[in-house]
Amino acid sequence: IDAGTSSIRCTGYEYHGVLDSQADWDLDYSSPQLSQPSSQGPHVIPLEGINFTIRMSSIIPNTGHIRIHQVLLAIDKCVDEVLRLIRQKSREEEKLDKKSSYQIVAIGFSTFVTNLVAVDIFGDPVGEAATLSYACNREDVVKECQTLRDNLGPEKLEAMYQRTGAPLHPSYALPQLLAFYHNEENQTLATRINKWKTISSICVHRWSGKLHFQMPISYSEASWTGMLSFRDCDWDDEATHIFETCQGIVQYPHCEYDEDDVYMDDDCIDLLPPLVDYDAALPFLTVGIPPYAGDGSENPYWYRWPELRSKKVRFFLGIGDGVAANVGSKCGGYPTSASLSGSHRIAVTIGTSAACRFVLPFSMKETQPSRRNISVPPGLFCYRVHRDHVLVGGALTDGGSVVEWARSLLNLQSDESFHACLEKASEIYARHSNSSDKGPDPSSSSPSGLTMIPFLSGERSTGFRGGAQGCISGLTREITPAHIMYSCLESVISRLGCVMELVNEARCSEGHVPSQGILVASGNALERSSLWRQMLADCSSMDVVIDADSSSEGSSRGVAMMVAGALFKRELGNPLATCNFEEPLLIAHRTEPNAVAHARWRIAIARQESHIDAVSTTCNGA
Repeated sequence: IDAGTSSIRCTGYEYHGVLDSQADWDLDYSSPQLSQPSSQGPHVIPLEGINFTIRMSSIIPNTGHIRIHQVLLAIDKCVDEVLRLIRQKSREEEKLDKKSSYQIVAIGFSTFVTNLVAVDIFGDPVGEAATLSYACNREDVVKECQTLRDNLGPEKLEAMYQRTGAPLHPSYALPQLLAFYHNEENQTLATRINKWKTISSICVHRWSGKLHFQMPISYSEASWTGMLSFRDCDWDDEATHIFETCQGIVQYPHCEYDEDDVYMDDDCIDLLPPLVDYDAALPFLTVGIPPYAGDGSENPYWYRWPELRSKKVRFFLGIGDGVAANVGSKCGGYPTSASLSGSHRIAVTIGTSAACRFVLPFSMKETQPSRRNISVPPGLFCYRVHRDHVLVGGALTDGGSVVEWARSLLNLQSDESFHACLEKASEIYARHSNSSDKGPDPSSSSPSGLTMIPFLSGERSTGFRGGAQGCISGLTREITPAHIMYSCLESVISRLGCVMELVNEARCSEGHVPSQGILVASGNALERSSLWRQMLADCSSMDVVIDADSSSEGSSRGVAMMVAGALFKRELGNPLATCNFEEPLLIAHRTEPNAVAHARWRIAIARQESHIDAVSTTCNGA
């Protein structure tokens, strides 16, 4: 299950505990970009035609509020349809005298992150106003964030950043939680809140019938809140103290937990959920859907989804969509466990948002001081993948959404008019990139004559300025829709260029110099646009490839691979083993950089940075 901001998707995958022979991979392993598959390892294959997608906007723009009831209904509907398709496929094979062997063995989740939803004592959401997500740029949250920054001061802010891997920013949970409880209009709603949960934990809670049980959330989802100590995989003491002592909060007594269900420390946090890894083998997650709920009433999902009654069905807690995208695009592994620099593959995703990320091996049980004191580079984040890995990178709240905004603004409603505009933008870039001028002119303007700051929903990486807003500079009478569209495309790549520069510095930290990187592209916006891929290659001076396996299904496939890895480790009899997810790339398309264009991108980035510095003083919370 892949719950995104623009769609909810459910896909069936065929699981193989043992990877097919290397002869089945038609690849040239002499290439430095490809790694040999091991003789054994988890492998997944999407079942043809077994998928269902509901297009929807899961988040109310700028507010950060989640349309939680519609999201939960959409998830259930997607599961309905995929199970129906599996039944249909089984019947068709029976007619052909083929013995159907389909059996559901696991269900995994990818969710947009940050997401937190307040639930009552029965585990039901209390309302949209008591939800929060990464896509928040509300004025009250921005002010709350700035007040908190002022109160903490630079030293404490930096210390918290290094503990949680996330800077204090409106897109994270703490300032949004404070703004919620400080709002007098939310006082009545606050009295109904028993816990703050994630979308995936709410779903598993409902399906399992554990009405009065406090369902945990995964380290991965918790890390994206900006309140998890990523080294210890526990809630950060200072962040939770600030939250628990804020004015307007309602405290609840500690709950009693069944030791057979989940272990809880005596000093558990009241309003934040317990934490486990995504693959925790808790009893209620490993026995399928029960016929009765915890109060003795009938579980409606027992009748609705008979395929999930089997005790062989395992439920997995959610992982962040960024982690899923990395693993799904084969950027979730590393060459050797001794390497601090991780893989040479860097995942770049442009969907609604945009991000650039890579994975590092870093165990939550790490004791070596040089490793334990790993520094989070300013401008980037460091989130937990699971107990053995972390994800380092940067993200933009607006990626493909910038192009969609321009399409709406320019009234390019038909596909024909939209693609015609994109083609003209491509021509502008081609003329600029293939110019015979000797070297870049430092004073040269953008090929479109415009400079755009794409902070339509605020800024995350690299500046993390609260309340940042978008801007277009250079408008004249000669500007056409194609120029505006070009400036939108250029602006997103320029911001990603700044992120990639920091990512490369992080990959070279600790004295480890990795091999030349390769960018593995994912996300509908990037996969569909050859212009954007060329811009990305030119800006980064790295090859950009699309993997045939993960094309258009990166996050979904990533969930399947994470689940497959957990199943495989249990088959080996060692559930705590480290599983290397770096698979061989099946390159469907490669875009190579243009050296002349790369030099010009350095100017474009510097020009954009100059504009950001100039207008940032007008932003609330800057």
